[in-house]
Amino acid sequence: MQFDFKTENKENSQMLLKVTVDKVEVKKNYDELLLDAQKNAVVDGFRKGKVPASVLEMRYKEGFLAETANKLIDDSYKEIFEKLEKKPLAYAMPKLEKFDMPNLDNDFIYELLFDVYPEFKIGEYKGLEVVKDEVKISDEDIKAELERHLKEFATVESKDGKISKDDIVSADYTVTLDDKEVYKKDNEYIHVGKDYDYYKIGDDLIGFKKDDEKEFSKTYDKDAIETLAGKTYNFKIKIKDVKKEIIPELTDDLAKQINDKCQTVAELKDTVTKNLEEFATNAIKQKALNKIIKQISSTFDGTIPQSMIDQQIDSYYNELVQRFRGDEKRVLSLLKKDNLTKESYREKMKDQAIKEIKRALILSDIVKKESITVTEEEIKKHMEPFAKYYNSKIDELFELFKKAGNLKVFENEVEIQKALDFLFDNAKVKKGKN
Repeated sequence: MQFDFKTENKENSQMLLKVTVDKVEVKKNYDELLLDAQKNAVVDGFRKGKVPASVLEMRYKEGFLAETANKLIDDSYKEIFEKLEKKPLAYAMPKLEKFDMPNLDNDFIYELLFDVYPEFKIGEYKGLEVVKDEVKISDEDIKAELERHLKEFATVESKDGKISKDDIVSADYTVTLDDKEVYKKDNEYIHVGKDYDYYKIGDDLIGFKKDDEKEFSKTYDKDAIETLAGKTYNFKIKIKDVKKEIIPELTDDLAKQINDKCQTVAELKDTVTKNLEEFATNAIKQKALNKIIKQISSTFDGTIPQSMIDQQIDSYYNELVQRFRGDEKRVLSLLKKDNLTKESYREKMKDQAIKEIKRALILSDIVKKESITVTEEEIKKHMEPFAKYYNSKIDELFELFKKAGNLKVFENEVEIQKALDFLFDNAKVKKGKN
């Protein structure tokens, strides 16, 4: 196809593509469409396939010209796309900025505006100062972690007497606001002290006992969730049952069940301590890295295209829907409780989306600037949890993804992790409390 094109950088990480298709191509494509239409055209007074071109043009010329324009745009854009130095973002639909109906005596001109990968600058990213907390695992931390494991083997028994903290209560209750019923539930399970329930009335049940029927009011302060804050609700409760957790004693036999690599309580405690130290070290490192990324982000000089922001917010919303097994109606209902709509939720998440996009752009930039590369062994090591989850051999899984051309995702993840390690290793880390 005979055409010329040129590009022009625009604001907001956009590119304007200006295309001129030679008039010879316009006439050629128009004639081909007209000839093809003649083969199947049915018009009163003419046999099928014998309608003169002049008759078709008289009736349908505008339609032929519009179809010609669409074909010229599609065909030329496919060729141009391969030649563009800056490609349109995959999730951004190019917008037709200028378009005039083709004229068979002139060149055909159109313009497309599309988002491109943003150009940006960042400040110095090596040698940044950051305060890092020290790793300190206390006896209380170890005790709490062991108790967490023991609770997985806890049993539940009915309890006589008054409700106390950590009890599990089964209750029927009704909630009213301004004399209007807003909630009613039978056999609601409330874990006292855990605040799992929406109205968080567990602590308000302390001192009640089985078969009690009570009424009380609860006023929520400004720190409560938005739908409850500043309001006073009335509760009518009937306690149907009270149960308590029975935590088993930690023995060598139970230690083996908790961790099959441990034979004794002492070995389990050592393992728990080691795991806590490793977790704390990683958490502290991540906290320091967040501060480093925040410092670099403050120097970010560039414009993130709107389509990039929209795509990130889309991913937030889709993840939210998936957490509720694809039940979007339920998601919208929950958003409504927080006085949010799908649109206001998207607006609320905009700052977070921009923050995450900047982080990704910065780390990708560091990968390039520092010539960070990844080996196959590093990718395999990164894939180990994935292989374990699917009960697959790592080498077989690696070859499967390699053959399908899908290793890039894992490769990028390793590159980003190495970029984070680079930032941490090159930072001026000071010990302290921050």
